[in-house]
Amino acid sequence: MANYILGVDAGGTKSHLVIFDRNGQCASATTYGPLNHEVMEGSYAELEERLLEVIPRTLQDAGITADDVAYAVFGVAGVDTKAQMKLVSDMVTKTGLKHFTVCNDAVLGVPAGSPDCVGICAISGTGFKVAAIDYSGVSLDICGLGSYTDDRGGGSWFGLRACGEVYNYLYRLGQKTVMKDMLFELLGISDKGEYLDVITENLYGGANLYNSVDLNSIAFRAAAQGDEVALGILRESATQYAGAIARLATDMDFPADKVLNVTLAGSVFVKQQVKIVPEMIKELVAKALGGREVTYTMLEAPPVAGAVLWAAQKAGFEFDAAAVEKGLRKL
Repeated sequence: MANYILGVDAGGTKSHLVIFDRNGQCASATTYGPLNHEVMEGSYAELEERLLEVIPRTLQDAGITADDVAYAVFGVAGVDTKAQMKLVSDMVTKTGLKHFTVCNDAVLGVPAGSPDCVGICAISGTGFKVAAIDYSGVSLDICGLGSYTDDRGGGSWFGLRACGEVYNYLYRLGQKTVMKDMLFELLGISDKGEYLDVITENLYGGANLYNSVDLNSIAFRAAAQGDEVALGILRESATQYAGAIARLATDMDFPADKVLNVTLAGSVFVKQQVKIVPEMIKELVAKALGGREVTYTMLEAPPVAGAVLWAAQKAGFEFDAAAVEKGLRKL
């Protein structure tokens, strides 16, 4: 009898693979390197090699085989299309696992943050992503392709928008903004004539200011002071997230008479001290959905917890979310 589930959060920097038994006890927990084909020189071929190496090792560490796994969930960064999901699923099949789901890693935020593994998760971390699992069990992830999906969020986006608005103020008669003084202080300059050279060097040179917390927090710090330009940047992002949430809530199986569970995940939502964007999102979603009941959760649990809880649900195991999080503290 298959008495175990496998949860995998396959990231671009590091990955987590965990095995739990049907009693909710963690039998094995592995931290691994990248499992995202986009960051590998060998692309999909290298991803397959790594999966065929780390999955059997994780099973062996738990003292089980693939036949002992009732269900597995793989949340894989860089898997954005049906064709990519099929490609990775074919790789997983070679490990001997028979019952599993492959999805974008953003989907894991839903079961990680929702008590019944149903709801919507919006992620603003390194990038922008929104995902959902509805009451019929259908999962879907949207956005995440940058300019192609008009994503206005994720840490680096806020930093680059701040740089752009400062440039507008300096060279296009743009609206005055306190972000100019904040950015000049960060760059160590006082003359606008130095701006372009120094910002280029710091964004693309050895200093590599791109995606730094110091740069990406400027818009938030300025917005907290009431700066209208900075508030406009945050409003742009909130509008895109709220629109995506409302669209999924409308198009998917989320009955209006049931509470809609929305999870906010990623460093911009969870770790950013200025919580203006989440409040903007709540207001915009309420307006778009006509005031239906919506609950919001800031995701503190590791995403792999979502893989575990969703796999347990698929297998028919009854798991306690708090116990799962406790079991994952060794990661």
